[in-house]
Amino acid sequence: MAAPDITEHIALEDALLDRTMLPQAWPHEAPDRPFTVDAAHYAMQRHASCPIETCARKRAAHRVLVEAGHVVPDPRSTRGLE
Repeated sequence: MAAPDITEHIALEDALLDRTMLPQAWPHEAPDRPFTVDAAHYAMQRHASCPIETCARKRAAHRVLVEAGHVVPDPRSTRGLE
């Protein structure tokens, strides 16, 4: 699935939510506090299909795993990781 399709899908699902029923932010938003390494691994698995450029939660998890030495990013690519 292409990135625009995923972004549109997330936006459509987000529009259906009754935010008064959710204790936390929509799961594609960045977390309120840094992930633990275990939580970052879980988030990366749960958001495997999300493009890192459009999913703040996946970006936050990726950052934690890079800092912990669990992920070594390709030095030729910095897409969405600024």
